[in-house]
Amino acid sequence: MPFRVFLLATVLFFASIPGLSIAEEADEVLGKAGAFEVKLSEVRRSLDALGEVERAALLREPAALNQFVRALLVQQVVLSEAKKAGWEKSAVVAERMSALRDGVIASTFIESVSTPSQAYPSESELAEAYAANRDTFLQPKAWRLSQIFISAPREPGSSEDPPEALARLKSVTADLEAGKADFETLAESKSEEPASAARRGEIGWLPEPQIHPAIRAILPGMELGTVSEPVRMDDGWHIIKVLDIREPRIPTLEQIREPLVKQMREERTRAGTESFLGGLLDENPIAINELVISRLMPASTN
Repeated sequence: MPFRVFLLATVLFFASIPGLSIAEEADEVLGKAGAFEVKLSEVRRSLDALGEVERAALLREPAALNQFVRALLVQQVVLSEAKKAGWEKSAVVAERMSALRDGVIASTFIESVSTPSQAYPSESELAEAYAANRDTFLQPKAWRLSQIFISAPREPGSSEDPPEALARLKSVTADLEAGKADFETLAESKSEEPASAARRGEIGWLPEPQIHPAIRAILPGMELGTVSEPVRMDDGWHIIKVLDIREPRIPTLEQIREPLVKQMREERTRAGTESFLGGLLDENPIAINELVISRLMPASTN
């Protein structure tokens, strides 16, 4: 991940935490386009204007945040040119602003009547939901793994292994067997997968369903600290080390509190929206004139 993208994601993450005090100097310039610039506070306001799902997706993905800031800069450049041309006074803008305004009024009103109070869920409601759904929170067995990867993608329809890759593999396995270097040192210097190599081979925690079948097949016979024989996959060889094992478990209420609260609030909001709209539509039944609506369709070219 480029450092500037990482920095952007980090600054935005801490800036998005409610109640976190941030000094004024933290309102840094995140990007420039000629004479135009976008600051942290402006990005935060733009993120706040998005829907919850879209905003959460951006905050999880630094590359998407980078593109979001780029889009804000492009918008500033274009907006400047539009204002020079007096475009904000055009009939097109007035018509679209009216439509957007109506949509914002309606959607934010629905949010206001559907969003549960900050007191929801109460401790008793949370405990009741946890007890009722406890078994569904079961987390599968997981392994914390490390690897040394030797790249050797196979040509379609070929079972031949590239001689150069075989030589690199034999060199690594020989060093391991002879004890010339420990696994972590070899992973850092010889592994050909950059992300894990930068962490001295560590991949991290992987739940059983997310582990590639070829790797998953060898794990039951491995103990903590043991190293596997090279596992041939389509992309090359993976030499696996088991760093830790976590048996299937059901997290405690405290461990799952935050996502459970979020889920309960989302479900209550969704139910509130459906109830509110259902009541309105009961009072105001919708009827569509299908003959007239057909006039909106493009004329047939046949």
